[in-house]
Amino acid sequence: MHKQLFSTQRYLQKCNEVIAPSTKTRGRCEWIMSRGLCYYKLFSLTDIPSNRQDKALQLKIRQWSPFPEYESYQVWRNGQVQVWLWNKKQYEEQYKEYELKKITAIPENVLHPCPADDTVRLINCLDGVEGQVWQTGLLKGSRWWSTVPSQKEWINFQRTNGLTVNPELPTIVQDKFLTRPWGRNKVNFNTGILQEPMLIMVGIAIFSVLLTWQVTNIVKWKYKTQQLQVQIDELSDQISPILTARNQAIADKQLAEKLLVLNASPSQLKLMEIINKQLSSNKKTRLIKWLYKMDKLDFTIETKQLDPTFYVKLFQPLFKDVKAKIGRKSNYVNISLRVD
Repeated sequence: MHKQLFSTQRYLQKCNEVIAPSTKTRGRCEWIMSRGLCYYKLFSLTDIPSNRQDKALQLKIRQWSPFPEYESYQVWRNGQVQVWLWNKKQYEEQYKEYELKKITAIPENVLHPCPADDTVRLINCLDGVEGQVWQTGLLKGSRWWSTVPSQKEWINFQRTNGLTVNPELPTIVQDKFLTRPWGRNKVNFNTGILQEPMLIMVGIAIFSVLLTWQVTNIVKWKYKTQQLQVQIDELSDQISPILTARNQAIADKQLAEKLLVLNASPSQLKLMEIINKQLSSNKKTRLIKWLYKMDKLDFTIETKQLDPTFYVKLFQPLFKDVKAKIGRKSNYVNISLRVD
């Protein structure tokens, strides 16, 4: 049997190591990112016009990303975007060690077979396991654990995703990777700026074609000079929308930059760090629920310190409008505050 010379080579980047293919071929190189290294979120852009969805998504990803520089994999479906995000610096440091000239980065999720129906499942990953909520062909909810979650963690995962709680852990799915990803990464050609060099090249190419046509046919077709002029005028009309689109793209970019400057809110990871630091004095306190929207933060803790006044005094120096009350369980405290 002949050896396949152009098979796909897959490098598996786990949390603590990289597993390289045993033999190197001249085929396509894929760099598979462990779920433990990725952040996942489903974005809904159905209320945004289709010609502005790309720009809106990039703004949302920048606000959500915990990394200053990142790589992403985006699978679009009817205005819904499934996004995986990972640390660009860490990723580049790893693959450059193997001196690879061209490589395609893929999160391992898109190589696990999709379920045929709506389901809640646990799936084995390169590192640890992932809890998944699938609805209408979309990964609505995702949570990664380094080890099999406890029954309490599994219950909290279902509650976070608004599901009817089933305390029993499902059987962990053990699937082999697909030959090809079930979702293709959308290449974003709309960068927000139509570069001037590109316009010049397009203009040169168009007029070069016209000039060649003129030189070749001018001797035999002098009487068609008037017709040629009409064609040139039509071409000018065609270029005009491109120039208009360029100006609009530049204006949109400037507006986006102004909006980014206005968004001075800290990231959710930074807020969690601050909250955990304040709560660290009581080692038996545990964060149960977290909801952050605009500048309003609501979270629930499980603790033996049940005095709401204690938490108001604890967080009042750092935040505004701090409120605390006993939760639906006797050992729960609900806290709300506003981020300045």
